[in-house]
Amino acid sequence: LNTRLHRARKAAEEQASRDALTGLRNRRAMDAHLKTLVETQTPFGLMHVDLDYFKAVNDTFGHAAGDRVLQAAAGVLVDEMRTEDMVARVGGDEFVIVFENLVDNDRLAAIAARIVERLEEPVDFQGQDCRISGSIGYTTSKFYSVPDLDRMLSDVDLALYASKKKGRACSTMVTPDLLASASQSGQA
Repeated sequence: LNTRLHRARKAAEEQASRDALTGLRNRRAMDAHLKTLVETQTPFGLMHVDLDYFKAVNDTFGHAAGDRVLQAAAGVLVDEMRTEDMVARVGGDEFVIVFENLVDNDRLAAIAARIVERLEEPVDFQGQDCRISGSIGYTTSKFYSVPDLDRMLSDVDLALYASKKKGRACSTMVTPDLLASASQSGQA
């Protein structure tokens, strides 16, 4: 009986930390993982991915097509992570990837470029091509003297919206200049 209860509790905990549609981790699991990385002073990269034109897919082809696109996008993101990394669906069409012990901006930029390129590949839904792209913001824990999760998540969000402003389907790294311009325009 104890073993069954233990297994049932473990299964419930696992289910509570997963997004039902994509099978990815959810925001709650991501927050816990990030907190652990900060507490153990483990360096990490943080990437926020937002799907461009997702609403148009839902409006044109319906929510089942949108679900298929989300599942395909999740597959792309999982393909780009290593076993020690985590990808989470944190909103309707938003994802965060946590790259444990990866703080090389050039490597993160290359990963972001591959993700953008792969997200532009059409997703088949009942013989129709659903087309999206992705906008990305990213940073690393080493950019901050003391990593603050709320600040980091806010900063990658600013970088993501800078990517959208540049025309979408691109990535932007958090830099002092980006933060200064956001602060001057009242975004930060």
